[in-house]
Amino acid sequence: MKLKKLGNSELMVAPLGLGCNRLLEVGDTDAAAAANRALDLGINHFDSADMYGFGKGEIFIGQVMKDRHDEMVIASKFGMVRSPDGPIEFKGTPEYVRIACDASLKRLNTDHIDLYYQHRVDPDVEIEETWGAMVELVTAGKVGALAISNATADQIRRAHAVHPLAAVQMEYSLFDRTQEAEILPTCKELGITFVAFGPLSFALLGGEVKNVNDLPEGDNYRRGMPRFHDENIGENLSMAETVADIAAELGATPAQISLAWTMCGAYDVIPIPGSRRPHHLEENVGAADIQLSGEHMTRLNNAFG
Repeated sequence: MKLKKLGNSELMVAPLGLGCNRLLEVGDTDAAAAANRALDLGINHFDSADMYGFGKGEIFIGQVMKDRHDEMVIASKFGMVRSPDGPIEFKGTPEYVRIACDASLKRLNTDHIDLYYQHRVDPDVEIEETWGAMVELVTAGKVGALAISNATADQIRRAHAVHPLAAVQMEYSLFDRTQEAEILPTCKELGITFVAFGPLSFALLGGEVKNVNDLPEGDNYRRGMPRFHDENIGENLSMAETVADIAAELGATPAQISLAWTMCGAYDVIPIPGSRRPHHLEENVGAADIQLSGEHMTRLNNAFG
């Protein structure tokens, strides 16, 4: 795939990346095969975080992919802290920024993180203070480019004033277009790439999920989402029929059309669908070759408006 520049950075990435929140176990042969297949197909942007699996996600990349780090743009995040049985806290003190980065470097088995995100903004620490420490990481050579996740437009501007942002990451899909009001225009104005997690609405747009029971047992994260509940899923699946119709017209899959929609709009968006199955990776890559027409985009926007 043809690479593109990631926002205000020198990083070159594929038009879609790989969300790694499900690549957690070093011994998971399916996950290892999917990660390697992603690289083979040209997906070089791997997005992880220190909280995925309480560090297991970074360990997976550090161990399973250690011989291919030079082919990868490795992204990770800090700032969300939780214990297996405790509440989530947001931490952004300069001391914690340094500690979190060093811990991630060790788990990732590297001395440099290509793209480092503040995962959530600490409400008790001025963002300029947090970002001052992040800039120190860049100066020290531990981190390449900087980014922020799940921030307001004002927070994005304040962080960008300290150091130019390469990326902003939030959920974005046909089912969740709330970022179009403020966040995407802000990114466009500042030259920041928007990285979309959940671009398939956590499998709801892929055409395989018809009710909550189609999700794996134990997947409490997705099973807890209102979009999959009985009172909502019928209407959601009805809206998704437009995706299936366009997919049939173009000889594509619903997942490919949904991903192509994120890449064919007015903004610089890179979707990062997650997958631990090689065949899903192969399907997703096909979306990069689909150029939706204005008529297709209008039909999709109207169906989910």
